[in-house]
Amino acid sequence: MVFILFYGITFGDLKCQKWLSSLFLSFFINVLITQPVKVFLLAVFFSCLCKKINIEDDDADPDEEATELNNDEEWLHQANMYPVRAHKAAYKPPDKGNLKVARDYRVKEIKMFEILREISIYLFFLWIVWVVSYSQRDPAAFHVQESLRAHFLAPGDWYLDFEEIYRHERFWNWTEKVLPYALIADKWYNGADPNDMKGFLGDRVNRRLGPAWMRQIRVVPGSCNVSEYMRSLVDECADWPLYSAEERRRFAPGWKLEGADVNEDRPEYHHKSGSEMNSLPYWGRLGLYPSGGYYLMFDESIQGVIDQLEKLKQELWIDHYTRAIFIEFSAYNPYVNLYSICTMLFEFPGSGGIHRFARFDTIRLDEAEDFEVVKIVCECIFTLFILYFLIREILGIVKQKREYFTEPWNYCELLIIVFSLASIVLFFLRLTLANGILETFRETQGKQYITMQYINNTDELLGYMLAFVCFLATMKMLRLLRFNRRMSLLGNTLVVAARDLLAFTIIFGIVFTAFTLVFLLLLGTNLPDYSTFLRSAESSFSMILNKFSFQEMRMASPVIAPIFFFCFAIICTFILINMFLTIIITAFTIVKHDADKQSNEYEMVDFILRRFKFWTGAGKSKVEPAYSKAEPADDDCVVSDNCGDQVENLPVKVDKLITYIEKIYFAKDKAMSTEKIDKHTFLRATIAQELSGANSQQGAGPSLASARPVALSSASRAQELQDLESELADL
Repeated sequence: MVFILFYGITFGDLKCQKWLSSLFLSFFINVLITQPVKVFLLAVFFSCLCKKINIEDDDADPDEEATELNNDEEWLHQANMYPVRAHKAAYKPPDKGNLKVARDYRVKEIKMFEILREISIYLFFLWIVWVVSYSQRDPAAFHVQESLRAHFLAPGDWYLDFEEIYRHERFWNWTEKVLPYALIADKWYNGADPNDMKGFLGDRVNRRLGPAWMRQIRVVPGSCNVSEYMRSLVDECADWPLYSAEERRRFAPGWKLEGADVNEDRPEYHHKSGSEMNSLPYWGRLGLYPSGGYYLMFDESIQGVIDQLEKLKQELWIDHYTRAIFIEFSAYNPYVNLYSICTMLFEFPGSGGIHRFARFDTIRLDEAEDFEVVKIVCECIFTLFILYFLIREILGIVKQKREYFTEPWNYCELLIIVFSLASIVLFFLRLTLANGILETFRETQGKQYITMQYINNTDELLGYMLAFVCFLATMKMLRLLRFNRRMSLLGNTLVVAARDLLAFTIIFGIVFTAFTLVFLLLLGTNLPDYSTFLRSAESSFSMILNKFSFQEMRMASPVIAPIFFFCFAIICTFILINMFLTIIITAFTIVKHDADKQSNEYEMVDFILRRFKFWTGAGKSKVEPAYSKAEPADDDCVVSDNCGDQVENLPVKVDKLITYIEKIYFAKDKAMSTEKIDKHTFLRATIAQELSGANSQQGAGPSLASARPVALSSASRAQELQDLESELADL
């Protein structure tokens, strides 16, 4: 081992690290995973082939076994000397109790194989879902986003930080000192020109797909009404709704409607619709913005971008009618094979100030060659699974009809199918859009405007669908755990407490909504956490989790807010939460002590474990027989139960015995003595008389024709018949 380590040092630092990591990784994988699995599989294989047979359990009848003679013995009669009929034992039906036990055992075996098949197939499907879902996301996507954020947003710089832009001066300062150097690769740190970095971003690892652009959305002047009391001070205003008040006219530089420059080729003053630019509406923090606007395509050089921005700044391109500024571009990172869609939004509300928002979406459009085949195979298997589940659920609905919709897990199955079909459709739609984008980029060599909003939204919807499928498929594992005693107990607890929880949810919702509205009205104008209904509900829920700032609430409303805060803490935290816990604990206690409310399916777990030990030979104890013979509690009961069968079968046995004796002993001597014949006749007559007496005693009480003074019991009569049979055998 030491020699190998020292020899590996000669490979160099990088190769040595890779070699050592692969060496130790393969060693620990073999020791901890591969070899134990091999030993286990070999043990199972040999235990199945070399299983010890228990000779004591042989069911062969001793009378049917071949008899071997000693050296001083010989057969009294030669074989085939006299024709003897083959002995055929009379059919005797098995015991009903044993049949019931054997039937239950077989039913458990069938159910066990169904359970194992269901679990195996579903675990394989779940693995396929995980592979398909997580293959759509790359671990390197987060690092690409973090790199772009640090490059464009300049976090930590007080004067250039993106999050510190709250007025127009800071916006122009950021666009002139950060944006151009982030969009275009500048000179190297030694002053060399980036000749081989044309089209790359400032980080020199992401290649832009076409030029970047800036888009402005404006409103029409006079789109809102000024209060009649203030019209002498303010002439007009412009605000929402944006869609009905969007500015679409053609302007000259400086937003002038008259002059010779209206028809000048200045696209930043000419409105273009969303269909012309192949863009989609965008939902910002303050509202939904239309897809059109006034576009500015950035130059391919840093100085050119700075000149464009300086010119717009001097022409007051951003004024009090501006409502949103978008800076958008797309990039490709060849090192990790990822595409990035970057959107930086500046919102200029009528209330004043600037609201900033930046989003960097990283997606994968084509898979690496080494993983592409595996991914395609998994996607095909996933599609086949969904088709199988769809056909199975349709047949279940046709067969069960209304009863199908009474099972909650069936809804989970239907949702999995619906979301899976939607994800399949979105996958092929994304594939079509990706092929179109790549073909356009190949034809234009990256010089044409390319938008990736459609494919970005499609990829986002695909992620949502796969997330729902992955969530529901994983949650369905709870159904497979119903055979576990504890899991079944928890599930039944929720079933028992369902009605009480529904009533509690209604009460809690009413109380919680009331306090949410109170905090919205009291604190909404002073605290951002309570400015909207959703934020107020989120902050109120955080209070229950002991996450709040009482000092801010007291400063915003010194008298009323503390009163409602303490009322909320007492009612929601101390009363309602404890009521919720009481409902759960009570239901759990009821299910735990009531055997009727517990599921019996957990017995299958023990049965499966016993069978598994039998198959693998892991258990020390032998496998329990399929059924055990019933042990009677009283001998008299056995005799009385079987006495009727013995009496009915005795004449047949006697006839067979006499016929056998005649063929063996009296076949040659036809002249039998009259005394022996009379004795035989007498014996047979006596047995017949006893039989008739036994039958009449069972059917109609004691026989009057019987010669005995006292009627015998069924047990004593059966014993007497056996004595007669043995006497006849002695003859």
